[in-house]
Amino acid sequence: MLSSALTTVLWMAGAYVGFRVLRFYFVERGDPWFWGEYGLGAPSGLRLVHFVLKIGAAIVSNLPTGVRLGLLRIIRASRIFPKMADSTLDFDFDNYNGLARAPTVAKGVRTLGMRNLCEWLYRPRHFSVIKSEYTHPLCRPILFIPGIKIKPFYPPRCKDFPWIERFEEATATIREEFLSLSKNNPKAVGTYLVPEDMKSTVSGWRTFFFTNPQGKQMVENQKLCPKTWEILNTIPGFVPENMTMFSVLSPGAEILPHCGLTNAVVRIHLPIIVPQPTKSVIRVGEKVRTWEEGKVLAFNDAYDHQVWNFGSLTRVVLFFDVWHPDLSEEDLAVIKKGWENIKQSMGKVADEYERMSKRQMEADPEDVDDWLITEKDKDT
Repeated sequence: MLSSALTTVLWMAGAYVGFRVLRFYFVERGDPWFWGEYGLGAPSGLRLVHFVLKIGAAIVSNLPTGVRLGLLRIIRASRIFPKMADSTLDFDFDNYNGLARAPTVAKGVRTLGMRNLCEWLYRPRHFSVIKSEYTHPLCRPILFIPGIKIKPFYPPRCKDFPWIERFEEATATIREEFLSLSKNNPKAVGTYLVPEDMKSTVSGWRTFFFTNPQGKQMVENQKLCPKTWEILNTIPGFVPENMTMFSVLSPGAEILPHCGLTNAVVRIHLPIIVPQPTKSVIRVGEKVRTWEEGKVLAFNDAYDHQVWNFGSLTRVVLFFDVWHPDLSEEDLAVIKKGWENIKQSMGKVADEYERMSKRQMEADPEDVDDWLITEKDKDT
């Protein structure tokens, strides 16, 4: 009798595990999302690549911290898979999970039935299609923070950001500093290097980083545009650890579908040069907007988004993040420290990105006249 009962329990447990594994396979293997040019239209081959990466994330993120760190030391000592050692295994999984101590995030974790935040790393499709005010199938950030209401765009002069009007008054100062930079240090504004492989570039998209994609402070660049950096640091909720830059889009350029780092922030664009407003277009999720010079555009870049410049003149915006307005001071007391630690865990990757970016900029044959095409240039 006891043996029969034990067999039944084991069979039921095995059936449950098998069901979970099969559900994971069918949901995540069929996930249409992939980085870069595909967004939510990835072909089958890249869906398989993404599924394999999810399996890796499931294994690594669920290892006990001591085991993971021991494995990291072994891989570094043997110099096998150096990129894995400096990215996947070196990621601060503990601090990511620790963000759930923030009350708003804890509520979101319970609502979505998450065991921990790292579950997002290998079950993003599962959670993104759950109907809630925190999720959307087109919202696919790298690091998802539940409990935060999402929407693609915020209205102009949004009451959630009372500082916007004062900030917009600084447009002329910021534009003047950018134009001086482009004239005196044109090589500092380099073609965007894709962080995922540090080899690919985005034709027609140039950037000048105050903070690079992995969170490294570009101190020398901050000194080249001191007024802009000072203004940024007066903005309530500014996240200096997140990518901050001048973003320059040349005529005819396109930034292909991609998703941002996290939904816990709101992306802010201050357009400083937009000579053809109706021809510079951004899609965020299912919504489309254009830029107006000197008027802040606020949106959640955790959504799949895409950018075009259909015009014949260059578009330039100042680009940075602020903390999401749903996060309370109590939330931010937890999140800011954890986020800083997560960014620090990306340090070696950030250094490598800086090195590769400098190499790419030094090899760039284009001068400022090739990419900064303004109305004045066109008339002459």
